[in-house]
Parts: sequence; structure tokens; C-alpha cells
Amino acid sequence: MTSQMLLKDPTVDALCEAIAAELHSMESMAEMARDEATSAETKAEGKYDTRATEASYLARGQAWRIAELRKLRSWLMTDSARAPTVPPCVQIGALVRVDGARSEWLYVAPVGGGKALVNGTTVRIVSLVSPLGAAMEGLEVGDGFEVDTPRGRREYEVVAVS
Repeated sequence: MTSQMLLKDPTVDALCEAIAAELHSMESMAEMARDEATSAETKAEGKYDTRATEASYLARGQAWRIAELRKLRSWLMTDSARAPTVPPCVQIGALVRVDGARSEWLYVAPVGGGKALVNGTTVRIVSLVSPLGAAMEGLEVGDGFEVDTPRGRREYEVVAVS
């Protein structure tokens, strides 16, 4: 249930662990993709054979995500990630609960993506460049906002910020 209040320190700890696990997994997959991209078996057998090109695109995308995860993990280990949000509004470092189409906890970070389970509650990491993060930037408890989603426009209200 998302109605319980979450504390920032245990939330940041759980997010750090989840990002570290995802980073480890991504690094393993990226190593396999690099091996595939440079393998003799991937060498083109004709002008329409694009296996090596596709493998290199996959490796590049994984390298980009790994860089983002490293940046996020490094930031989560700073004091800024745990500091109280002053003023209490949606900004980087804020732990936010929104109610609306669904009730959920969000942690606003410089890089989005990832989630963790904290005391039985899922907390998603969003950035201010995501549609959801951009729509709620600067809002305070009690403020409402709307977000366009693939399933249509959704209305939310900020119900907690820490």
C-alpha cells in the first residue's frame, strides 16, 4: 500500500542497492554484447547481413545506460540525495508521493529509471526531464498537475514531499 509514510534514508539506501544490482547486470550484458559485436561468427556474410551492426548498436545503448546508472549511483551516495528538501517542493532529491490515476512514491534524481521496494512499497526514480518529473517540478503538497501518457491525460496531486 502506498499510503504509509516513507523515510528518505532507508529509501535512498534501497535505491542505491537496486541501482548497484541493475548496474552489475547491465555490465555483464554489455560485455556479452561487445563480444558478439566483435565475434568472427558475427562477421557479415553478405551486403544484407547486419548482425555485427545490430550488435554494435546494442552494445552502444548498453554503454549509455551503464554510464547513466553509474552517474545515478554516485549521486545517490552523496549527502544531497538524503538532505531534506528545502523548500518542501518537487525538486532533485525529493521523495514525493502522488495520488491520482494511481497512488505512488517517486524519488526525483538527476537521472531517471530504476525502482526499489521499500517496506513493501515500490519507489520509482524519475528525473525532471521525464514527462512526469517535468509536470511536477516546483510543486508543493496539495498542488495538482496533469501528465500526457500513452493512455491519455492523467491527473495527479502531490500529497507528500520530503
